[in-house]
Amino acid sequence: MSVGLAAHTVQIVFSKLRPPPLVADYFPRSELLRRLEVGCELPLTVLSAPAGYGKTSLAACWLEGREGPAAWLSLDDDDGELIAFASYFVAAVHSAFPDACAETVRYLNSGQPCSPTILAGRLSNDLDALPVPLVLVLDNYQRVDSTPVQTLLDRLLAHSSDGLRLVIVTRRTPQLCLSALRVGGALAEIGTADLQFSERESAMLVERCVGHVMVATTLARLQETTEGWPVGVRLAALAMRNGGGGDDVDLVCRGDLPQVQQYFFEELFAQQVPEAIDGLLRTSILERFCAPLCDVMLATGEAPGGAAGSQPLLQAVSSGALLCSAIGDDGEWYRYHRMFREFLLCQLKLRLGPGEIAELHRRAADWLETRGCLEEAIPHALAGGGAAVAGRLLARHRHVLVSREQRYRLDRCLRRLPPDIVENDAELLALKSWLMYHQGRHVEIPAVCDRIEWLIENGVGGLSTVAHEALSGHVFALRSLQAYFEGRAEVTVAFAERALRLLPVACVHARVTAQALLAGGRQLAGDLDGARHAIQQALVQATGPIDACQAPLVATLCLIDWMAADLSALQWTANQYYPLPDSGFGTGGEIALGRYFLGLVQYQRNELALAEATLVPAVAPSNAPRLGYRTEISYVLAAVHQALGQADRAREIVDRVCAHLQQNADLPALFRARAFQADLALRQGRLNDAVEWARGFDPGPVHYVYRFFSAPHLTLAKVWIAEGTAEAHQQAGRLLQLLEEDLASRHNVRFLVEVLALQALLQHAMANEVAATDYLGRAVALAQPAGLIRVFVDLGQDLVKPLKRLDAGHGHASYVGRLLAALNDDWLVTAGRQQVGADLTRRELKILKLLAVRLSNVEISEELCISRATVKRHTQNIYRKLRASSRREAVVRARTLNLLADG
Repeated sequence: MSVGLAAHTVQIVFSKLRPPPLVADYFPRSELLRRLEVGCELPLTVLSAPAGYGKTSLAACWLEGREGPAAWLSLDDDDGELIAFASYFVAAVHSAFPDACAETVRYLNSGQPCSPTILAGRLSNDLDALPVPLVLVLDNYQRVDSTPVQTLLDRLLAHSSDGLRLVIVTRRTPQLCLSALRVGGALAEIGTADLQFSERESAMLVERCVGHVMVATTLARLQETTEGWPVGVRLAALAMRNGGGGDDVDLVCRGDLPQVQQYFFEELFAQQVPEAIDGLLRTSILERFCAPLCDVMLATGEAPGGAAGSQPLLQAVSSGALLCSAIGDDGEWYRYHRMFREFLLCQLKLRLGPGEIAELHRRAADWLETRGCLEEAIPHALAGGGAAVAGRLLARHRHVLVSREQRYRLDRCLRRLPPDIVENDAELLALKSWLMYHQGRHVEIPAVCDRIEWLIENGVGGLSTVAHEALSGHVFALRSLQAYFEGRAEVTVAFAERALRLLPVACVHARVTAQALLAGGRQLAGDLDGARHAIQQALVQATGPIDACQAPLVATLCLIDWMAADLSALQWTANQYYPLPDSGFGTGGEIALGRYFLGLVQYQRNELALAEATLVPAVAPSNAPRLGYRTEISYVLAAVHQALGQADRAREIVDRVCAHLQQNADLPALFRARAFQADLALRQGRLNDAVEWARGFDPGPVHYVYRFFSAPHLTLAKVWIAEGTAEAHQQAGRLLQLLEEDLASRHNVRFLVEVLALQALLQHAMANEVAATDYLGRAVALAQPAGLIRVFVDLGQDLVKPLKRLDAGHGHASYVGRLLAALNDDWLVTAGRQQVGADLTRRELKILKLLAVRLSNVEISEELCISRATVKRHTQNIYRKLRASSRREAVVRARTLNLLADG
């Protein structure tokens, strides 16, 4: 059969009008077949993916199993000319309707120059005349994606014919006007992600091809290596069947296997220009790449990026025809499919010598280092210059990597270096020591410091005198840390002072840590004024970035005030350095930290509504506080919710924190999170959950540095007291005695108060009322100046009787009365007998709304025609029922509870 002009006849190859046969072990992919069937109700369906994703087989399987007229056209490179394409298009239609497209055939045979616009009009009219819609599959469309053919199809689809349902199968997105079709709901798309094999589908193909079921671990490895690429799974299965490595995935998916090489040469390399192939090979050493990096990799002595730069490569990559995928939505970065990359690496080694490949690695390392991509730069530095060069690369960035925020990144970088390189490099060992500190591996640090000093003394590494002094400064800072954890105040201060004398200004993190330790050591010795003065002096002298210099020092000052149980000083410091909501100090994370400290003060004073209003914005994603402080903020917020009777919300917050830390494998933080989870379980009456935690808790050495909201060892004591057995009471007594001695020696008043209160609770449980009264009297005497409330209330109703037994002669009657009132309110809420704000009278609600618009008591009395004394009495009732201590707190709480809404 021939269709065309008299002078230019197009010989039709009929085999192109039939779908290829399916392989014997092909299995239908039901979900994709369903999507094709749904899509055939639309004018256009596009199946777009690189070679080997089963596009053609999927379309052929679909046509084979559906009812209704359908046609197939396999396109070649020679079909890009308009008359040839149109002739084959008509021939495909004729395969279903032999007498169709008469006007189009006459136009093609008219001898006139062929216009895409006119041809589209004739063809559209002919297709409209078909008795039923025709499904037409255009396979290998990427071979004819020429401008005349694009124009023809765009015209056909712009005013789509009811007689045509077009399915385009292509290796790259067709250059058609798809946006309008997509927006108009006239386009169905099936892409690479849709065509990837699931693990179940990979297992089915391997079983059919090999004849046995693959074990789960091997199957998971196969899926990871092939990334669900159907041809990759088939090639691996064929290699297994033919004895090419058994079930060893690494052997059957190697890039140098003959069947793998043959496929890539025929299906991918054959379609590329030499410049693109050269770019593919030279960039195959990269885990990911972008245009500027490709320019560096392809640079020659004549011009950056070679004669054509990276353009041929990136055109091939962005076309979608290669086994390459974009990373992210911006389309800047790409990566090769694993099997394709391994094939490219094999070819690179055949075409370039070791020296040339090493030069490529050096270029990559230099470029990635300048962009701060250290984790990616290190392997290239290893390959291009050896372990020593890679170690120097990491050491150059030591000042950035030692901070707590960079600990995960530093860990990844160090893991990429050979262990012996790290162990014989003093600067890298210093980095490792700081990482250990951030990871909570404190007991390992002294041995590493010893190793650093030995390397310095023996001149290993050939470092300068200045570098030696800086490293010694790091060691002294780390030893000061260790002394602080061990409670040795004088040693802490001495090492911190020596560290500050040796550390250069550039070592910001180490210097700030030493300054904080200088203050911490003085607080440890009981010199609170000296500790505060040290921080103030360091703040005056700070010259580096706010988030790296001032912010950690301010946080240290706040923690010193917290451990001293000086809530007024803590509130002043937080307001001074973290003014809310608008502050020029620090980032959103630092402002969130300020909310944390203010929330601590408000919670301990039992100002629950204010604490809730302060803390909720602090955990919002927009504030993005540091992960460590965000978890601490979450603990306080959970405690606030618990105190307000919102037990489910409290539990949800803590469970979410634990799950997040578990996912990130942050074990030190998870240790504390699990403890707080148990503490909350105890307060909610879930004793079994708390006991289960306690059985798996390792108290460790008797050194307790409690600086934050909760203390795991105190939770353990609470659980043992709650268990109520003689053995548990004995364990609690021994632990509390150790804690009391240690916290007293550290002058940690805040947690000493809690330990003494727990001692009282324990003695009361053992019917030792005299001892209970003594311990509780000491706790109250320490807590009264600061006005601590919740530290007692959170211990529960068992503390009520010991508090009532306190002799009024102690001089704490008023304060004890406040504690008993708070405990009574807490009992009403937690027992479910009172919902906050639920029992406000109509008159109290009216007064509350007037308080919200800032009317005075006099103005309220005039507004409601009642006496001032009556207004005062109602106001006090409002405070009590809303668990507030001031007008502001009452209004904040009322708004939180939506009590001010009309009606």
